[in-house]
Amino acid sequence: MSTSPDDWNQSDELILKLFSPFNPFDRGFEGLEPVLKVIESLDPELRLDKLYLNRRLKYSRQTLHKRFHETDNAGGVRSLMLVRSKLPEGRLSLTGWGQDIGPHFFVTLHLRPFAFFRESGQAEKRAGHLLSLVRALAASIPLSFGLGHSFTELRMGTDPTAEDVSLARPVYETFWLNVFGPHMVERIGRQRLLSTPCYLMEELPHGAFLCLTRPTPADFDSEEARLAQARALVHLRPELNLDSTLATLRQRSLVFSPIPIQFHPDVAEIIMWEVDFRGLQDKRQNVELFNRYRPPPVSEWIPASQAPAPDVADVKKRINSYRNLWAEQLIALFHKDVPAVLDGTLEALPRLDWRLWHFRWGKDITRAQKVELITLLGAWLGHYLVKMLGGQWVPRENFMESAVIIGDRAWLPFLRAAHALNGLDAPLDYSCTQFFREAQRFAQQQAH
Repeated sequence: MSTSPDDWNQSDELILKLFSPFNPFDRGFEGLEPVLKVIESLDPELRLDKLYLNRRLKYSRQTLHKRFHETDNAGGVRSLMLVRSKLPEGRLSLTGWGQDIGPHFFVTLHLRPFAFFRESGQAEKRAGHLLSLVRALAASIPLSFGLGHSFTELRMGTDPTAEDVSLARPVYETFWLNVFGPHMVERIGRQRLLSTPCYLMEELPHGAFLCLTRPTPADFDSEEARLAQARALVHLRPELNLDSTLATLRQRSLVFSPIPIQFHPDVAEIIMWEVDFRGLQDKRQNVELFNRYRPPPVSEWIPASQAPAPDVADVKKRINSYRNLWAEQLIALFHKDVPAVLDGTLEALPRLDWRLWHFRWGKDITRAQKVELITLLGAWLGHYLVKMLGGQWVPRENFMESAVIIGDRAWLPFLRAAHALNGLDAPLDYSCTQFFREAQRFAQQQAH
């Protein structure tokens, strides 16, 4: 299965982060108002419409003014968050704190998916929205540092916001968008900064400079963009080597380059959810790993002629208990974490398999809890064989022997459930999904 770069990179975000030595929170709501005016001027495509305080509210400056006392204020740090309820998803946080070296304030904007900034015919306009925000904020408050880039890549490098929040910070890396405050300009040297090879170098109010390595963030991982980033960084930090700097950036670009996905079809969704959860940064190596994975063949069945007859006192009552008691108990147990189990659709099978695998359900449960979960999972799985494939229950006192007859095979859902809970990776190796799909293929063959 091939995939496009945008499909591959669905989890990536664009991050815009701007620092200021001036903390408007120090002057209360009135100090924050100029910043709020700038945020409210965002283009409608990016405008934020919800406010998070003790609960989610529709944003307006009046609402925030009325509830400003509810903004987080712990340990000398004050913050609030605005979100966007439409695509692209967005969240913007305003955070201010005071330290011995002076007050600080930063604005962080996340926008997702990153593909929004790659859309054909829209990239320059949408990049322009971000530039307008930076310019307006720079006019509103002094800026000491800023960046705009892929959030995934920011975490791969030396995050300049993680270690050093001083005014005269060194240049760690160069990004699509860079803001150098006056103290950084002094450290670098104004003439050296102005001669930086880049797409745009623009002076901002209060002595800061805006630097773009490319017109838009859309191709930040391309060869042309990597060369621009490397040349700018080596110019600003002459002690660095262009070839090694470029090699590092090229290696990062591989993270954003898709490779064919060849997961086993019976468990492809389960694996894909896990790969996505582990993150884009490790996606290539996880895809390569799971492309080689093949689950063991389904073995939890016997010929129908060998299936023992029912040995329970009341066959109908026992079958009803499978459906009405055990299967429903499993739904009650998992419906919050796996809402698909409420629908009774086939999507519930891989969703529950992933939940059991990812959260290591077999790790910290007692033997009694494990036995109970096996009975619930087996009854639930057997119910699918009956409901979807027309199978017939053959109940036994030893529930491990209980079977669902389809054609000339007797399928053993409780035995499958026991195998699925017999190790940390067992929910993948012995998934309900693979078991059902094997039975489904068999039923279709019998029908023909």
